[in-house]
Amino acid sequence: MTISTLKLLCFLALAYGNIQIVSAQLSEGTLVYDAPDQVVWHAASQTWFVSSLGGGISLEKDGYGWISRLDREGQVIAPYWIGKDEGMHAPSGMTLTENYLFVCDRDGVYQVDIEKSQIHAFFEIPDGEFVNDVAMGPDGELYVSDFFANRIYRIQPESKKVEVWLETDNLLSPDGLMIDQDQLIVACWGRLSEPGTFETSKLGDLLSIDLKSKKIRTLAQDVGNLEGITKIGNDFYITDWAAGKLLKVKPKSAEVQTILSGLEHPTDPWYAENLDVLAFPQHGTNQVLFLNMNSNLSEK
Repeated sequence: MTISTLKLLCFLALAYGNIQIVSAQLSEGTLVYDAPDQVVWHAASQTWFVSSLGGGISLEKDGYGWISRLDREGQVIAPYWIGKDEGMHAPSGMTLTENYLFVCDRDGVYQVDIEKSQIHAFFEIPDGEFVNDVAMGPDGELYVSDFFANRIYRIQPESKKVEVWLETDNLLSPDGLMIDQDQLIVACWGRLSEPGTFETSKLGDLLSIDLKSKKIRTLAQDVGNLEGITKIGNDFYITDWAAGKLLKVKPKSAEVQTILSGLEHPTDPWYAENLDVLAFPQHGTNQVLFLNMNSNLSEK
């Protein structure tokens, strides 16, 4: 597959902000994105990476998932950069360093060498029920959410040690993760009304967990069915998957503001500070949205 076979299906500026929507399609009609779940920015190579669950919103262990690579403008340069040949099932949450991309899959976390475009290591989580998102702590340890099990695992990449770091129903189906200094910030889906489903009897909270004491503090209550999280300045930007919203949460006041609505199942966002761009995929449209935060969508 060559880059010349790619064409943009959609490239629109919407009236309510400086927003670029990119949906890539091969000339024969095959979508590059299939339930895209997370987008991350790699400043060292000036590229974006997008994970696709594959097969629609599928959590099956079917070996049909992949990572796409985009240039800084959002143009696809490697539609199936890694994952298809390697047997990734449904890659979802990601984080990265200068050298490595860490990718959640159904049964563990991949460590991908970015320069070599190959898998460096795999950290198996044998008891994982729905391994979902990953964040990197200040010492390089990985924190991984398990949606159905109400767990957060910790992985030491050098020793390959995997342990249950925290398990409690108070996690309310933990979904998106990010590290904020000495705190693990958790975007929760909510209390499940039936185990193994996505229906909730209580909407999800935004939590802060002390990395040393594991003390849980609620930053905002009953926010929504929260999917992913990133931070710009002092504010958290969170996607509400079910309600189709991009939200801004002010942690000091617990104020929740709707930034965008009418979205179709938005997923994990990422803020590229050097570009001043906030990006997130949509499950419902197989697209990735790029928001220029110089617009009036953000208060600097």
